[in-house]
Amino acid sequence: MPDRLAFWLVVAVASPLTPQRAWLDRLSFIVPAPAASRWLLVADAACVVAIALSSRRPVVAVPLALGLAFVALNVAGMALTDFYLGLVATHLLAGGAALAFARRARWIGAVTLGLALALGALT
Repeated sequence: MPDRLAFWLVVAVASPLTPQRAWLDRLSFIVPAPAASRWLLVADAACVVAIALSSRRPVVAVPLALGLAFVALNVAGMALTDFYLGLVATHLLAGGAALAFARRARWIGAVTLGLALALGALT
């Protein structure tokens, strides 16, 4: 009898958490492997630096942009309730932003977007 009670208590406590995690499981195919994520973070930094270098004051813009990108990465991880999905969102946003705002270095954004999608599907 105590085993059944413990089982139902666990089910009652865990049941509200199940729907919240279900949508994360459906998105797991886009999360790249940890080694690929490290290299994609380097590509994200290159995108942020490319955007900052196209500003009027690149000496001020580069450290400021890298700091804001770090904050955005953490906010995305908290907003999506999973750090790895926040990482994927950061890869896609950094590539898209570089594609839109980096003047001569738009190709960095296109490469980052392609790598994020390819490595998410393959790893």
